[in-house]
Amino acid sequence: MLRRSFFQSLATAPLVSVDESASFEGDALERMAVGPVPGAVVGVLEGGKPGWVRPLGVLALDSKKPVEASSIFQAASLTKQVIAYAAFSLRAQGKLDFERTLVSYVDDLKDPQARKVTIRQVLSHSSGFPNWRFEESKPLVPEFEPGSRWQYSGEGYFYLQRILETVSGKGICELIEDLVFQPLGMTSSSLIWRPEWLDRTALPHSRSGELRSNWDKRARGLHEFAAKKGQTVRGWKYSDYSGAAKELGTGLLPNTLTPNGASGMVTCAADYARCVAAAIKNTELRKEQIKMRPVLGWGLGWGIERVGTREFLWQWGDNGGYKNIVLAEPAREEAIFVFTNSDGGAKLYEWIVRNATGIDHPAFLRL
Repeated sequence: MLRRSFFQSLATAPLVSVDESASFEGDALERMAVGPVPGAVVGVLEGGKPGWVRPLGVLALDSKKPVEASSIFQAASLTKQVIAYAAFSLRAQGKLDFERTLVSYVDDLKDPQARKVTIRQVLSHSSGFPNWRFEESKPLVPEFEPGSRWQYSGEGYFYLQRILETVSGKGICELIEDLVFQPLGMTSSSLIWRPEWLDRTALPHSRSGELRSNWDKRARGLHEFAAKKGQTVRGWKYSDYSGAAKELGTGLLPNTLTPNGASGMVTCAADYARCVAAAIKNTELRKEQIKMRPVLGWGLGWGIERVGTREFLWQWGDNGGYKNIVLAEPAREEAIFVFTNSDGGAKLYEWIVRNATGIDHPAFLRL
């Protein structure tokens, strides 16, 4: 039975015993039908190790195929934590210095303020860069003095992706496989979706419950383009996948490029549990780098939330058709995460996490 700690309300219910578990599942499925949220999966860490996984619903609204622990979901921004994990690994190898500027590794920024941005500021979302640009002619420029305040930025993480490729000499897919996926046994995870995983994939849905169209177009296009050249996307670096995107006409802005270290990972609950278990062992993640609001800050790759004397790490994931959350309490070596395949999934994961932890988390006010 779970301890009365992180999962306060689960000490006696709702996911501890079979009967109470059925009660929770019924409540969750009822809310999913209202959402509508076709599918979801809940994962828990206990004692620093993957605990239980509870799949809910189906892979698609018009399908009877159930979600399983091995079902593939887009991780969305939970990808950033994997990039941070790789950055720490490369720093440990002496190949990366968090205090150095981005341009000291990849000199692609002309703006004087942009040239001051460091890797530490990217990891803590204090670079000043926008989340994403939407005009190719618009340069990447900080919107305030780097390091002075918090502003979420996928652009910063994509630039960091290019730096990781440069210092390692490997394409980002290969690098993440070598540093994260293979060592942790994450055999169903990738920075680019694979067509052979279609039958296992939880398909993305709109808030009205409609299947989102062309969700796999970019990934399929890149795989087919690489195959015609006798290559695989796994070994591609920025020059390769940006060059392919140019030829395919899919856009050159970072938020349109694949593979993408800010939002592109696909994974399953069983894999992601191993990732979270490994990540939260790093005590440096809990050192606040920049304050967001009272009780909320950001560390190196993770948000930080303080409720009374307790300290949590967290991150949301928000791609079209996928809404996810992870919340961990490193001091107790426990965590919970929820993946959903619907634009309406945020309300569901908030309900699940509040019920599981017994806490109305301030982090939800930022989402």
